[in-house]
Amino acid sequence: MSAVTQLALLLVGAALVNNILLTRFIALCSFFGISDNMHTTIGMSLAVIFVMMMASTATWIAYYGMLKPLGVGEFLYIPAFILVIAALVQFVEMYLRKYSPALYRAMGIYLPLITTNCAVLAAATEAVKPGFFKMNMVYNFTLGETLIYTLGVSVGYGFALLSFTALRERLDLAPVPRSLRGTPMAFIAAGLLSIGYIGLGSLFGL
Repeated sequence: MSAVTQLALLLVGAALVNNILLTRFIALCSFFGISDNMHTTIGMSLAVIFVMMMASTATWIAYYGMLKPLGVGEFLYIPAFILVIAALVQFVEMYLRKYSPALYRAMGIYLPLITTNCAVLAAATEAVKPGFFKMNMVYNFTLGETLIYTLGVSVGYGFALLSFTALRERLDLAPVPRSLRGTPMAFIAAGLLSIGYIGLGSLFGL
């Protein structure tokens, strides 16, 4: 298998086959919490892509450049990663507060919650400890592979969030029984989307 093919499979696997929201069920709080407004969803998706890419790069460098050589990587990587992610989220929060106050207010509590967004931490963890998502890749990622993998995870996160938001907005106009409106129908729609994503695993033989 060529290097280009391997990277392409890594990207597709992270974005679709192993979608972090709909097949791994990680970060569902933001998935349900902000998916009722497309404008907010787009802002959240872009913020997560930026934070996740920067966090995975910074944590990979910190892990292999400092934590692992010092012999403390196995038990200090989680608090170190959270510290890096928190700093990046603060940067995004200050930027939005200054240049996009409307989006900052619309995202509300979910913006600072990116700090504890398990999707961001999970992607950073997988980059230095392959096998967390059972992607049939048990070797250590290079920095380039980390960037490709994280791009796939973050784009998959955004795509799932956007598609779910569009579906919820359409369901708001549909003749849904009153007892199923709102949260019950959102859970049903999420389950159906999840079945479709899980089915991709069979298509790719995973």
